[in-house]
Amino acid sequence: MITENSAVRKMQIRERMKKQREILDVNLYRTYCMSIKEKCESLSEWKTSKFVHIYVSAVNNEVDTLGLIFEMFDQGKKVIVPKCSPKTHFLDNIRINSLNELKPSKFGVMEPDFNPDRVVNPESFDVLIAPLLAFDRTGNRLGFGGGYYDSLLKQCSCPKIGFAYSFQEIDILPVEDHDQKLTIIITEKEIIRI
Repeated sequence: MITENSAVRKMQIRERMKKQREILDVNLYRTYCMSIKEKCESLSEWKTSKFVHIYVSAVNNEVDTLGLIFEMFDQGKKVIVPKCSPKTHFLDNIRINSLNELKPSKFGVMEPDFNPDRVVNPESFDVLIAPLLAFDRTGNRLGFGGGYYDSLLKQCSCPKIGFAYSFQEIDILPVEDHDQKLTIIITEKEIIRI
């Protein structure tokens, strides 16, 4: 259960992390993202994966995933990306064959059109890569507050990986009952296994 103080604390952390990401130097951004990508590709879970759910980086200096997505296509991995369903606060998991299938949503996120023939059940994922604003070393993640990824993470038994910059680490994140943990967090400095 979350208290009013915890809700305020979450909001403060979100705002602070958004600002820190916004002011990230472009050269550091590129260097950090390349390091995170390389660390992800070194994981045994990644090397053996076929069906990968991955967010499409688009806003506010999120850790870049586009290079990884291009390589996934080249390697024959099945690329599954989220499509937000604002009415239900769930993510539809849509398999794409090209980044050309994506267009900006009202949230500024790149998404595919909904296609029921391309929906992938979360139980089929070999790996899930989630965005975040903050994390702690026990696997807690703080997203944007919509609950979309918490709902999805709850449905998955696969490795749940968060991409983050090391400055997004918080000693102890406030959590609610519905908050779901990650199993691996990758920063530009290290791979953290929970």
